[in-house]
Amino acid sequence: MHISPFLLVAALGSSAFGKKTKGPCACSNAALEHCLKTKGVPYKVRCDSDWAEYSTTLNLRLPITPAVIAVPDNTRHVSAAVVCAGRNGVKVQAKSGGHSYGSYSSGGGIDGQVEIDLRNFNKTVLSSDGTNIAEVGGGVRLGPMATAFSRAWGLALDHIVELNVVLANGTETRASPKKNADLYWGLRGGADSLGIVTSFFLKTNPAPEEVTNFNYQLNTITESVEKAVDAFTKLQNYISNSTAVDRRLSFALQTHVGPDPSTGAIGKMFLVTGTFLGGLAEYTASIEPEMLRGLPAPTARDVQSRDWTTSLAALSPDGSLAGTPLHLAFFANSVTIDAPGMNKAALTSYFTYMFNGPAPPVPYISSMELWGGADTQINLPGKDASFAAFPHRNIFWTANNQAGAPGFPFPNEGIPFLNGLRDALVKGLDVKTAAYQNLLDTSLTRDQAHALYYGDAVLKRLQGLKAVYDSKNVFWNPQSV
Repeated sequence: MHISPFLLVAALGSSAFGKKTKGPCACSNAALEHCLKTKGVPYKVRCDSDWAEYSTTLNLRLPITPAVIAVPDNTRHVSAAVVCAGRNGVKVQAKSGGHSYGSYSSGGGIDGQVEIDLRNFNKTVLSSDGTNIAEVGGGVRLGPMATAFSRAWGLALDHIVELNVVLANGTETRASPKKNADLYWGLRGGADSLGIVTSFFLKTNPAPEEVTNFNYQLNTITESVEKAVDAFTKLQNYISNSTAVDRRLSFALQTHVGPDPSTGAIGKMFLVTGTFLGGLAEYTASIEPEMLRGLPAPTARDVQSRDWTTSLAALSPDGSLAGTPLHLAFFANSVTIDAPGMNKAALTSYFTYMFNGPAPPVPYISSMELWGGADTQINLPGKDASFAAFPHRNIFWTANNQAGAPGFPFPNEGIPFLNGLRDALVKGLDVKTAAYQNLLDTSLTRDQAHALYYGDAVLKRLQGLKAVYDSKNVFWNPQSV
């Protein structure tokens, strides 16, 4: 079976905007609303019957009430909405997939600002000239492919060759290596501070004809810190072995810990979950036995052969290609860990905190997501801070720690507890660490976020671009440049 080239992002949009006229319903800023009406920009305000559909944040711990939610049909509407916001002294942020951990896409993370909802920018068009470049709308949801297959093909930003962007003064322009090259550099890593990208032009890759998704529960290793350290070390050594693996294999090591609401007992579960971009026969014959060699027998095993699109749906939290946000009260933090990865001291500290440390006040997941290892396509020569405003290019693991679960109100002590886990994870490490801005940590100050997300050199260059393209700081959130 031949599968046509499939973009590394999916054209997954929502329904079109309905009514465009307003009756007695008004927003909290009359001058702003008048400007939007005059310019013909579709928008939503609090007394609209479907306001909750548009305004509910991914993170229910951090609800935000924008003054108005613009729902543009085209780039002209985006430009007009930005101009109206600037004239009325309110901040702007765009909502694409609606997956901001800090609710920053709801107008900047504070009440009374302008959210620009890009749900109508949901088309993907593959070029007809044989270049396999696709134009992807700014409202297309990227999650399943951007997170699950980055080791095989590099980061999503590595595939961007050009962008359409609306600037703070309302100007529509393009950015590429040949046009507005500095802006092109900055948008790939710092777009929330510089403009609103209405479409991306990306290089595509042929889709695999067969994909193998796997999940193993290795719950016996949670019986002791020593067992967990040993299992993690063996898996890390395996993925570093260039004679055994290549870029087609990627996985995450997840530890789930939390109180049972009925008994109060603390449950623990350890998962190896991932994807092999190849067939089931090859996976079961050569990959699986070597990957699991020396580990305890799985307490549960799920290995499935799927086609490309079905495999993506299986990786999505809601089990579909829609990538619909799962609204939940939660807190998250992250740590990027440079190669060659975790050492024994850090692993011992990490698992000791989870297994023998303070009782968790809320269920949490700590997911060590593989970026490095043999044949990774993320850490390549030339893809450094001069390539894009994303300086982390020697990462082996990205730890995504998230506390919160359906049915559990989020307790105040949940944030210091999860930050304690982050501190335990880095204790004893002898490699560089930072943080990943797509796994937003709202407990960081602006200066802390800048240091961890960008570093001094990238931050200085981004600040220079900010002064040129957004001197009035229209595009703002609590951690923006």
